Amino acid sequence: MKQAMAIFALVASLLGGWKGAYASDDVDVRLYRLDCGTMHLGDLTLMSDSGAYKGRSYDIVVSCYLIKHGDDWLLWDTGLSKDFLGGVTSGSLKMELTTTLVEQLEALGLSPSDIDIVALSHAHFDHAGQTGDFPEATLVLQRSEYQVLLQEKVAKAHFIEPGLLQSHVSDPELSKVKLVEGNHDLYGDGRVKMIALPGHTPGHMALELTLRNAGTVLLSGDQWHFTENRLRNQVPTFNFSHDQTLESSEKLEQLASRKGVTFIIQHEPADNARLPALPGYLD
Repeated sequence: MKQAMAIFALVASLLGGWKGAYASDDVDVRLYRLDCGTMHLGDLTLMSDSGAYKGRSYDIVVSCYLIKHGDDWLLWDTGLSKDFLGGVTSGSLKMELTTTLVEQLEALGLSPSDIDIVALSHAHFDHAGQTGDFPEATLVLQRSEYQVLLQEKVAKAHFIEPGLLQSHVSDPELSKVKLVEGNHDLYGDGRVKMIALPGHTPGHMALELTLRNAGTVLLSGDQWHFTENRLRNQVPTFNFSHDQTLESSEKLEQLASRKGVTFIIQHEPADNARLPALPGYLD
């Protein structure tokens, strides 16, 4: 029996390129949904480079997620910056933050120093805005995303704001930054996996969680911004690569279509409404 289990573990560790391909039930993993703002898209045409949404508007949410893994705390995305408290309007785009991450963590009995890791699906301003409030946390990025941050003109042309990550990436030795390449099993036990989905940005990612009771939960990053966007498989006008985006969409659809997977489009209000409100969580 021991020999058979050893062989199974070896085979499992080699599957799929994951550091740990099967999930251990030994560790407590929880998922909390945090409010990181709202956006009114007055001109939805920017969400399709085919012009599919001409003349339409849509309201989306900005979501962040807190993950407990054993004694560690991980933030997935940090939302709009505190500059958006009270609301900001830019053309047809209206954005507002009504509460901060720090305030929501305090309601859970946590402080910024309790956060061990901040991992970003990508470095767009609405996903990285409050990163600076967690200076002691390790920032996890795809290496290709970090390389864009070094090209300020290119970054800003694609809504990436290097200044939002200044507290971490200004260190030339990157002592507070962990750069990964491709799919990455964050803890090595199959419970928290980052999925490389280049196209929206060069280092765009989704997050896959394996929870003891809720099963597999997939957080989309910005692969799609709302349900219709996914159904029609549209590519935003501001994506880095149209072709890479479509390849990543196919990859994510294959993962999302597995039996029992809960798929959350991070900007879709209806999807996030399915998650428990604080202080509730999935486990």
